[in-house]
Amino acid sequence: MNINPAISSLFEKFINAQQDNNFALAYSYLQQACQLLEKIPQTNILWAIYFINLASYFNNTGLFLESIDSSKKAENILPHRKNDELRAKVESSRAVSYLNIGQYDDSFESVNNAIRLYKKLNITEKLALELITCGEILLRKGNWDQAIKHYSEALLIAKKTNDKRLEARTLMALGFVFRGHRFLYLAIDHFREAERIFKGINFNPGLADALYERANTYVSLKMAQETFALIKQIEGITPPDSAMRSFLYNLQYCLHNQNMEFVEAMKCASLLLDFFRKAHDKLGEAESLEKIASVYFNLSNMEQAKEYGMKAFNMSKEIGDKIIEDICLQLFQDIDNVIANKVFHDEL
Repeated sequence: MNINPAISSLFEKFINAQQDNNFALAYSYLQQACQLLEKIPQTNILWAIYFINLASYFNNTGLFLESIDSSKKAENILPHRKNDELRAKVESSRAVSYLNIGQYDDSFESVNNAIRLYKKLNITEKLALELITCGEILLRKGNWDQAIKHYSEALLIAKKTNDKRLEARTLMALGFVFRGHRFLYLAIDHFREAERIFKGINFNPGLADALYERANTYVSLKMAQETFALIKQIEGITPPDSAMRSFLYNLQYCLHNQNMEFVEAMKCASLLLDFFRKAHDKLGEAESLEKIASVYFNLSNMEQAKEYGMKAFNMSKEIGDKIIEDICLQLFQDIDNVIANKVFHDEL
């Protein structure tokens, strides 16, 4: 009996479940496919597709090291096959994994390989997604202009193909750029437009992400009431076990900081640090260490502020993250000014 169609059908169901962010259901389809795969040689191309799908699942659930391992297993099968699309998928998955664990040079190499292959194959939708990933890497490396160029190209593809989800994702990315350049209300406009699109296509995970980024921008504007309202909206549309719930710690941390509730802020920062360490997410870990350092600064504990700030700085240098590096340098300058002038937080 030819079981290949049954395996391919399960892969299709897996992809659809992932697109709906139903990862538990998606994984169950992969398990069923694996049982059937055990009946065919491990050199079969379907095994490569299985490992590519598994790598995608691991990326979406925060298991980035496992995703890299699965990509490698897929790659070991592919030399026996001439399939540029599958190679592109391997590079794409690996780029996301490396980006999330802070290995930006490796991520940049993989994403450019994927871009080259998708251009060769003329698969524009996949190309646009790689352009967004590449833009994210460029942002972390401090190359804002090139990031905007990549996002703009992705947005043009989204509009030409009428891909609403892709359009919303690109608007989110551009909103992040504007926020980084302190054009906060322009960033909010982009996040709102992304929200409108996600609502229109009934995609709650994207909507929650857009609400989160708008709330982050409200924090920068010290709009606590509006931030709290968005936190409630996010809680209302995300499952209790969603990773998005963990990201809400960041918003709560910022609100506690602004209200000078530093003990509560420290608890949120510590929860974030634990979360990112378990996910092997060096970027998140560096950001969390910087948050802890900032709380110590606000508590007038300059020694601990500098210690944790240095941990964050060293990790940002290790992964090549210019954004966190600059934040840490500003923190060190603030610490030196406080010590030099013997002015502590309760005197400011």
